[in-house]
Amino acid sequence: MKLKELFRQRVELLRNFIKENDFDGLILSRCDNFSWFTFGARNHITLNSETGDAHVLLTEENIYILTNNIEKERLRKEEFHDDLLPEVEFAEYIWSKDMTDVLKPFVSGKKFASDTGRFETICVKDMLDQYRYVLTEFELNTYRTLGKLCDESVNHVMAKINPEMREIEVQGMVASALIEKGIEPIFVMVSGEESAKLYRHNLSRNVKLGDKVFVSICARKRGLVISLTRSVLFKKDTNVIEQHKQNCYVDAVAITNSKPGVKLNQVLDKIRKAYAEIGRPYEWMLHHQGGITGYNAREIIAKEWTDYTLCFGNAVAWNPTITGTKSEDTVLITEKGLEIISYPQTSNWPFIEFEIDGQIIRRPDILLANV
Repeated sequence: MKLKELFRQRVELLRNFIKENDFDGLILSRCDNFSWFTFGARNHITLNSETGDAHVLLTEENIYILTNNIEKERLRKEEFHDDLLPEVEFAEYIWSKDMTDVLKPFVSGKKFASDTGRFETICVKDMLDQYRYVLTEFELNTYRTLGKLCDESVNHVMAKINPEMREIEVQGMVASALIEKGIEPIFVMVSGEESAKLYRHNLSRNVKLGDKVFVSICARKRGLVISLTRSVLFKKDTNVIEQHKQNCYVDAVAITNSKPGVKLNQVLDKIRKAYAEIGRPYEWMLHHQGGITGYNAREIIAKEWTDYTLCFGNAVAWNPTITGTKSEDTVLITEKGLEIISYPQTSNWPFIEFEIDGQIIRRPDILLANV
């Protein structure tokens, strides 16, 4: 299906939402929703933004992209697919104007909803979130390309590091490798030998890596976020190698059970049982295990009460940890089966294979560097 047709389906979906809830219109300001609606356009300037400087204003008759005079031309020329430009109308305002005043001609005396609750609108963020969870084939293809690029970028850096380097130095190398490919490094975590034992979420420190390290990233392009983790061992340690294998087994169990019709909390239950199988029944309590991904690093984190039912078009990123090790990749649930897009078959990273319920799952092994 052509992108224009997919976009029109998305517009119809939201217009039905507006009609069913008796609204006159809807404003999308959040970065995740803006990228989702436009199939990848960015309305943010800084990487830490939750809302941007461009807004979708949707009514029964019109699709406005409301933005200031600073951003309009960049959005038109750099962010929007050419096929979508005839479908929308750009409404420009001077940057110094207050947004509430700018919106008055559109919303005054009307019942508008939004994903922020700002501008005297009704907040429907939680009602809209579900629409991002199921991706079209167009988005899945974008995701596949991003996954391959992230795998190549991280692998290239990991092959060059040594135990004398500092965590923040490696963090900079990984971020640079991603940026060079037009990818936004929204999260780069480098956990050296000491840090991996101290913190589940180590914010890279000014300390040497030591005998081992793992690097985790959340990297974004066209709105979609890839998560992956890669591990390196500089000094042979059979205990670390065995623990990494156990960690990957738990991840393989999670991936195998990510099937249409299965609820997230059911996958979590399988993960907990896998931890128990390897003799580590309490490790799951020390860090969340992951869940649905897409236009956020985690759209839904799997918890005991999370009853979201997986379906074709979902993407998941599980991240089981054992104190000192971690396994993580981004996986698509497709009609052809599970597809680990951040660790493609073409990856040059070493692998371990697990047979789970008759299915072979490849997980990234720990790389033995100069061992």
